[in-house]
Amino acid sequence: SLSTVDIVEAQSKYGFWGWNLWRQPIGFIVFLISSLVECERLPFDLLEAEEELVARYQTEYAGIKLCLFYIASYLNLLVSSLFVTNLYLGGWNLSIPYIFVPDIFGINKGGKV
Repeated sequence: SLSTVDIVEAQSKYGFWGWNLWRQPIGFIVFLISSLVECERLPFDLLEAEEELVARYQTEYAGIKLCLFYIASYLNLLVSSLFVTNLYLGGWNLSIPYIFVPDIFGINKGGKV
């Protein structure tokens, strides 16, 4: 299925071991590297020749235009990380076992998370 809801629900059947990270490790590595390339993060941020002393967009833009450029870059990074989480790391279903802290200290919990 191409639905992200169906992909996340399929990963929640077996808990931590049902993640697509374990089913498709090569696909995870390829997707992670391609998202780093798309977001222009290290080591894929050198789009110009190393001999050039100035970066391309730092000299072109200033002020609010540079700020908007960086915001768009970080939004691209956020979207890429959301896709990696949904497609390979189980999505919004928390399948990692945890210790509920109020149970340890005997605190009454107000509701379920």
